[in-house]
Amino acid sequence: MSKFAPKKTQVTREGHHPSTLSYFKYKLVVVQGAATGREFVVDRDRVQVGSSPENDLQIDDDTVSRRHFEIQLHEESYLIRDLGSTNGTSVEGCWIREAFLHPGARIGAGEAVLVFQPLQEKVEIPLSQTNAFGRMLGASTKMRALFHLAGRIAVRDANVLVTGETGTGKGLLAEEVHAHSPRAKGPFVVVDCATIPADLMESELFGHVKGAFTGAVAARPGAFLEANRGTIFFDEIGELPLPLQPKLLRVLEKREVKPVGTNDTAQVDVRILAATNRELKAEVAAGRFREDLYFRLSVIELRIPALRERRDDIPYLAREFLLDISGDPARRFGDDALRLLGHHDWPGNVRELRNVIERVAQLVDDPIIDRGSLMSTALAGVPVHTPTGSYSRGNLSFEAARELAEREYLVDLLRRHRFNVTAAARTAGIHRQSLHRLLRKHDLKASELEPSDPG
Repeated sequence: MSKFAPKKTQVTREGHHPSTLSYFKYKLVVVQGAATGREFVVDRDRVQVGSSPENDLQIDDDTVSRRHFEIQLHEESYLIRDLGSTNGTSVEGCWIREAFLHPGARIGAGEAVLVFQPLQEKVEIPLSQTNAFGRMLGASTKMRALFHLAGRIAVRDANVLVTGETGTGKGLLAEEVHAHSPRAKGPFVVVDCATIPADLMESELFGHVKGAFTGAVAARPGAFLEANRGTIFFDEIGELPLPLQPKLLRVLEKREVKPVGTNDTAQVDVRILAATNRELKAEVAAGRFREDLYFRLSVIELRIPALRERRDDIPYLAREFLLDISGDPARRFGDDALRLLGHHDWPGNVRELRNVIERVAQLVDDPIIDRGSLMSTALAGVPVHTPTGSYSRGNLSFEAARELAEREYLVDLLRRHRFNVTAAARTAGIHRQSLHRLLRKHDLKASELEPSDPG
């Protein structure tokens, strides 16, 4: 991975502990392919590019994958990352997995070629002066920017959509938004849309009267009435059945619910928070999620970056988790162990990192946990990236290398399907249960990676 960070695309800071993150806008100009002549001005720290409408930037070209590549702001520069595209991504003619961009860089995506052009105009993002938002931790500029925004919107009553991969802490962020809000003394009611059967969802949300259906032996208030004067949190909102979506929309608009089995309505005073690890824009485009409901829910969006997008947080989190789990300030990680943790891709994000720290804290008695102890216990057999982006295999046997390649394939397969195990199994040509067995074999814990898992 080449690294060239010219001054024009660097993150600029003010002071020793900056209160503002400043960066330059840039422009992507399509100079070759079906969309030649199109220009995109980017003023965000992360954009996803592809042929599907779900992307931040859509390139209408048959040779461009639905989700082709993304560009993220990093401390050093702007980082482009291929998203498992069919035809690959190149920078200056070299095929890349990840690479830093320089002014004038030519990006290849299928037959399309785009030119990266930094602009003179700056974007300034306020940063939190602390490394925490309640129980959420993060010392990186991305997390401190998130904490500042979360703190600002917590005191307002607007609907909030929390997005991010599985394991990033979406549920925890929603709890902290509630805890920092004027509704903190009111109830915080969680509705897990992925685990409630579709035929019971309406009753779970809006309640029912006695005798409304078979088994309704007593009246039930439902989640909205239980959350009255507080907050209701819809976890995995993308799993909400389509027939129920207009009913939820009416509640958001009128602030009243009608229990199953009656025409009487009841007023509710609730704040709506929702979370998803799906691309709801794609769900809208596919007709699986109502556009009007999406806009109602996402008045403000809080996106939690994946751990691999903020690797500088890994040593900080590892130390904090070790202290929290062991309770012993004398226990610590050696520098080589911290470097090893920093090079892992963490497909399970913060949850996976904490699980690893918990295992090593229980299995290693030494006060200083070194690389060898980490590799022989909590990270045994796990593929780890080197700083150049290639895999570090050491002196592996053929069998060990084959096991490593199998695990890498599974991780990549799950990522391509956004951790949807059913879709991944279909692509792999194996039964869903067979895929679950493979995940257990490699300690990938399907229950943590599937979209239905809270996080």
